Amino acid sequence: MTTQNPTPDQQEPFIPPSYMLILAGVGLLIALLVAFTQPTFTVIGWGGLGIMLLSLLGWVFMAPDQARAILTGRTALYGSTTVIVTVLVLVALIGIYAVVKGRNIRVDLTQRDTFSLNEQTRQAVASLAVEPNIPSIKILAFYSAAQASRRDQDSLLFDDYQETSGGKITYEFIDPDRSPVETQTYSVTRAGQVVVAPVGADGQPDAAKAQLVDFLSQEELSNAILRVAASGDFRAYFLSVEDGLALEDTGATGLSDLNDALTDTFNWKTQEVNYVDLANPAGTITLNDPLANGEVLVIVGGSKPFSDEQIKFISDYVDAGGDLVVLAAPINDDSTPTLATADNLNTYLFEKFGMRFINNVVVDEAQAFETPFSPVVTDLDSTQFITSVVAGQSLLVFALPRSIEVAPTLPENVTVTELARSGVDSYAKTDPALLQADTLEVAETDAKGPFVLAAAAENAQTGARVVLIGSMFLPANQYNSFNVGNTTVMLRSIAWVTRFDEFFNEIQQLDAQQRPEDTPIFVDSQKSRNINFAVIIALPFGILAIGFLVWWNNRERARA
Repeated sequence: MTTQNPTPDQQEPFIPPSYMLILAGVGLLIALLVAFTQPTFTVIGWGGLGIMLLSLLGWVFMAPDQARAILTGRTALYGSTTVIVTVLVLVALIGIYAVVKGRNIRVDLTQRDTFSLNEQTRQAVASLAVEPNIPSIKILAFYSAAQASRRDQDSLLFDDYQETSGGKITYEFIDPDRSPVETQTYSVTRAGQVVVAPVGADGQPDAAKAQLVDFLSQEELSNAILRVAASGDFRAYFLSVEDGLALEDTGATGLSDLNDALTDTFNWKTQEVNYVDLANPAGTITLNDPLANGEVLVIVGGSKPFSDEQIKFISDYVDAGGDLVVLAAPINDDSTPTLATADNLNTYLFEKFGMRFINNVVVDEAQAFETPFSPVVTDLDSTQFITSVVAGQSLLVFALPRSIEVAPTLPENVTVTELARSGVDSYAKTDPALLQADTLEVAETDAKGPFVLAAAAENAQTGARVVLIGSMFLPANQYNSFNVGNTTVMLRSIAWVTRFDEFFNEIQQLDAQQRPEDTPIFVDSQKSRNINFAVIIALPFGILAIGFLVWWNNRERARA
């Protein structure tokens, strides 16, 4: 038998064509490694893609029969059948998805209820739907464009809140990068934070009453909703006194800004009343009303003392657990006692709460606001709720203030906190003529500072709380245009005596359910890229490579 030598066209290439396919696979692998393990797609990745393309072209030119066999013959037949089956499966899946979506059929298969409300949340939210006094609530999710996948995921949970609440809870996504004004309004500091706010009468979320959820979880979001939904009954009665400040006066020495903050921001009920209104048994005002969540009697100024009968009425109210805030009027021109420095009120305050006003005026030439008669106070108690937020951050201005004496031995069950103290260079005068003097001189007989200008006391047995402030002008409108904490301290004084600051902490809160699957796993950026490569590249493309090898070993052989 003779062997026929192959013609030049039939000679095997110097490099086997299979090597070109292997080289193309190596190029693709290099490009994928760079794409999924490096922060940016570098020149090495582009080089890998180039090697892959050139190798594929080389294989086509070196083995055209093999390339042609991919598009014809048994391989193409089986491949086309696979494509048709795949398309049919996709069409069926799309049809099933359309039916499920149209009927709003949802099943949360996650262990931690990522996409739906758990049972305790569902019961709490459902109760809001049937309560007519609870305002509508809006969830504002500040998600950036880079958080599109998380937005899609959390939309399912927000939809469940909206449906379960009967539409009382709605939601909106806001891009913090495109809405800087809203981001600042709601004190949002980073993308991914969520704000829960009640909807006002104008149909807009009320930023002043909003709750910020820093890290979204179902329990945290639900608790924020419950806090916003809470509507307590808190009342502040401002007692009308001679030469006092008016609650709705919009002038420099008025209290309209304070009143607006109480009513508009904190939803309080405020009223300016006189003694007759309070003492009338048939009147509409009931002090120590058990139906109220908190109430306080506020006395701002008063150039003349109350009668003993009036003081008896106030003392009975406080002894029964009532709350009181007193702001002292300036010293009278004739040195006669004012309401705050009169013996009847001062004796009661000193005997029952261990503090009282002194008939003087505190002056500070070194640390003052425009005039030495308006000392600037920076020595504030940082532990007491009233001044904690201001201490170290702002200052207070006390115009024509009285000093406050704290007893060395306090009454039983009573604790006193010195909230604000004047500077070390301050001193006190008792002669009202100094108010008209051209110059000030420190006399040897003058008391030297620092002086207590604000103090808070609490009787642990009766529950009564009292705040004394040395200047009736502390909450006046005139100081709100300056960077001072006057109104803040006044608001927090009212909140503290009524325990308004504790009210929201007492609202029923949902307990976080601890699950083992909630334990976080922390990885650095390199480990994250390695995980991505293993899951996205190694597993699927490894299976693809195995399939390719099976096909290669079973490909049609070129006919001799």
